[in-house]
Amino acid sequence: MNEIRYSPIGIIHSPFKKPEGTPIQPIGGKGISGTIEIFPQYVEGLKDLEGF
Repeated sequence: MNEIRYSPIGIIHSPFKKPEGTPIQPIGGKGISGTIEIFPQYVEGLKDLEGF
């Protein structure tokens, strides 16, 4: 079987630090905010993503 390796392309900043207690449905996260920080070398890959 082929090996699959993952490398991070950014960081998620969230009040949730562990999977336990993290909402799995959008309604469970109502009023909670967070941000996604994309590493500079991957930002160009997001170009035109809004159209999908």
